Amino acid sequence: MFRKPTLINYLLIIIIAIFCTNCNEEPNRENFDFQHYFPLSIDQKEFFVQIAIDPKEHRQGLMFRNSLDENHGMLFAFSYPKQVAFWMKNVPIPLDIGYFDSNGRLIEIHSLYPNDETQIVSKSHSIQYTLEMNKGWYHQNKISTGKYIDLENALKYIQLRKTSLNLKD
Repeated sequence: MFRKPTLINYLLIIIIAIFCTNCNEEPNRENFDFQHYFPLSIDQKEFFVQIAIDPKEHRQGLMFRNSLDENHGMLFAFSYPKQVAFWMKNVPIPLDIGYFDSNGRLIEIHSLYPNDETQIVSKSHSIQYTLEMNKGWYHQNKISTGKYIDLENALKYIQLRKTSLNLKD
């Protein structure tokens, strides 16, 4: 059998080894993929969005979806402000889209019709985010131009998506 000081020494070595092993581990990262929903708000109205951050996701958007849950939508984030255009190719549900500037201010709201391939071009050349929601969502929630999206959280979630995909800023 071990002498007491030796046993205590072994236990201390084991505890220190476990502690040091855990110190070097990278924290568990959740996979924030394209299907993940994030909570956001506009004017204290909470909703959930998937976030499209790269050209492939921008092209995919809500195509082939037969429904969109209440208070759920898709936020499209662009690298820089620009004039944008959206259409409804292969999207069988009616939507409304909001165009937001780089400060998160809602500039324009447009209706989108199922499978309509007519481009809805923004009047503004300073759009950096767009938000697609079910038809009538903006009106029902009294969200009009001039309101602001919770940009602080949106930017945090956009960064999580980029980190998850190993994309650079």
